[in-house]
Formats: sequence, structure tokens, C-alpha cells
Amino acid sequence: MVPDRESQNGGSSDKAWTIHAAIIGINTGNLLFRGIELDTTNPEMLTLVSLSILAAALPFQAVFFLINSYIQESTRVHDIEYAMLERLSLICQTVSYLSLIGIAALMFDAHIYIGIAFFTGTLIAIILLRTAMIQAETLSGPHT
Repeated sequence: MVPDRESQNGGSSDKAWTIHAAIIGINTGNLLFRGIELDTTNPEMLTLVSLSILAAALPFQAVFFLINSYIQESTRVHDIEYAMLERLSLICQTVSYLSLIGIAALMFDAHIYIGIAFFTGTLIAIILLRTAMIQAETLSGPHT
């Protein structure tokens, strides 16, 4: 069983919750308010695609919260189950971060320079995140 991993990852898990709560709030707010502003007869394609990206990411964000709640609250998580849940959580996190591309596209509606700045920052952040995650996994050694 894996109760020790729970306590070791408590701080990083709290940070992940905070980050994803912020992202889900941004996505939901944009879906709500930009969706209300959307012209139903002739919607702008960029806005429609952007909101679709945000809508597609929401279930992955919800699954991320469910997985992490289960891992934190369950005392009977075995090593294999833990490894599978961690991988699923990583996939959900990645989709959540990729939803920021939808936010960036919405920024292009405000102004092209704002969109370019946000999009560039998002790509750099995703690359740094993935690099750090890969390095952390490599440094921690193989999980058996």
C-alpha cells in the first residue's frame, strides 16, 4: 500500500489543486461569459473553436480532481493502482494545461499583440513544465 507517498506528495498535490482550480475557473468563466456574448446566428470561428477547446478540457479537469481526491483519501491504494492513477492524473493535467491554448486564442480576439504574448508565454510554460516533470521522473528512478 502507498500511504507514505501521500504524505510525501502533499505539498505538490496542494499546489496542483490550486493551479487546476484556477485553470478550471478561468475556463468556466470564459465559457460562461464569452458563450453568452457569442452571436448564435453568425459566431466568430476563432471564438467558437476556442470555447470548444475549453469545453473539451473541463471533463479532464474534473477527473484530475477525482483522481487526486481518491489518492489522498484512500488508505488502500496499491502500488500498481497508484502508478496507473498517477499516469491518468498526468494526462488530465496535460490536457488542462493545453486548454490554455484556447484561452490564448480568445486573447487574439482582444488584440493580436495580447494573443501573441499570451500564446508565447503558454508554450514556454508548457515546455518548462514538461521538462521539469520528465527530469523529476528520471531523477526519482524507476517505479516498481
